[in-house]
Amino acid sequence: LTCSSVSKAVVSTQSTGNEQVHELVKGILETELNKVLPDVIESITLEECTFGNDTPTIKGIKSKVVNPKCQVGNTKQKKIVFDIIFSVDSPDFEFKLAVKVPLVTLRAAVQQISFIGNLRVTALFSDQVAFPGIKNLCITFTDRPQVGFNVELLDAVDIDTFGIDNIISNVIEDLMAEQLVYPGRLYVDLSGLGTGGKIEAILMPRKSNQHPGVLTTSVRVGRLKHDTGEDQIEVSVELGKNSSRDTIDLKMDDQIVAQNFLIDDFDEDELVINTWESRFILRDTQYGKLKVDLADMEFSLPCVKQNFKNEEKNVNITMDVRAYTLPLIAIKQDGIKVIDYQAKFSGGQCPVTQLHKGVVYIHVHRASGLPKTDSHSKADAFVTVYFNEKEVLQTNEVSNSDNPVFDEWKEFLTHDFLGSKLTFKLDDNDILPNPDDPIGAKTITLTEEHVRKINQPFLLESKREGMSNKVHLYVSVVFRPVDLV
Repeated sequence: LTCSSVSKAVVSTQSTGNEQVHELVKGILETELNKVLPDVIESITLEECTFGNDTPTIKGIKSKVVNPKCQVGNTKQKKIVFDIIFSVDSPDFEFKLAVKVPLVTLRAAVQQISFIGNLRVTALFSDQVAFPGIKNLCITFTDRPQVGFNVELLDAVDIDTFGIDNIISNVIEDLMAEQLVYPGRLYVDLSGLGTGGKIEAILMPRKSNQHPGVLTTSVRVGRLKHDTGEDQIEVSVELGKNSSRDTIDLKMDDQIVAQNFLIDDFDEDELVINTWESRFILRDTQYGKLKVDLADMEFSLPCVKQNFKNEEKNVNITMDVRAYTLPLIAIKQDGIKVIDYQAKFSGGQCPVTQLHKGVVYIHVHRASGLPKTDSHSKADAFVTVYFNEKEVLQTNEVSNSDNPVFDEWKEFLTHDFLGSKLTFKLDDNDILPNPDDPIGAKTITLTEEHVRKINQPFLLESKREGMSNKVHLYVSVVFRPVDLV
């Protein structure tokens, strides 16, 4: 279960012929192209996929076992992460596309494809899958790869091409150099590889609005030697639009200022921690300053620690910054349908041993069976979510519907997941007689069963007189453990 297994998987794929890989590329490319077509183009399909004789170049492989002992039911699993430098440069690597427009079908070729980038491949091995034992792969670029290709229209002389070549170029560029960059990921199901079965894949794009990671900061302040002075230290932490300032008494015992942040984008933010001697008017002495580029922390430098000593002022300061990348939620809502990609591609949830500190994800999908709340219209419903009686999410109102679809979510940090109370309230936004007319509510106590609950229907409890409807609220709850400070 090492690098050689992944190499054997590649060889196995090639030995089964290009048909499986063709279907894999076809599913991904056609889906992404057809998402962004202008009205004048009816559809794009992949006709032919030629890989040539050149094989990809793979070098600089580093691997680590993520969960060496993981059992789901009767299945033993092992997850290994490979960081590799991956490059393709083949003049024979070509896709041929059929582009259907009114009255005619045009053909286009994507040729001379080349790219190089730092790739992270997470392989899930299972003892229930045929040789080479890889159930699925999760593939993402850890930084933006260098991409090159050429799009040529075939047999399109004296025909209005509707800018098809530019459309195809933009989509492929976005797919390869943007959507597959972390947190964008490609899940590939290889469970049928050893038996000639179908290879499936689903792209979870970068623009999925999920926080990609968590940052923890701690500043420990103390004396170098015994001192009875009453000095004060000012500690400031700035991260993007978030900033905080604390003043702590400098004593012999160490004092700690700790903070946790959900990261919006590792590529854009910079963390700055600063410490001064606290004075009434002026800051006379700067004890230490730490600047961290979060782009470096995402993969290559997950921990930064720096110590500052000032013998004259008898001050000792230690700054500790840690970055944690979060596993993808891997669910997608389309109307009333909710797809759980993890259930489809992971083979089950490995046990979570730490159930207190981490990130909680709440997704309010929809409600069904709402009663008429007045004589002339259906409900104007919205949902409010409370975590330990504190509001964490309020959805937008869905007007005049007895089966409203909300599709809204929220992520937040907690130190106490297990045993906490999660409350969902469904209200009707009436003007008269009550501004917020309650329809129903449900409170649950979070347990191990709620580590990952997808599209769970909750029967709401109601105190409304004469209400006979059974109202259900469909929500997802996901907990991802993080060692918060």
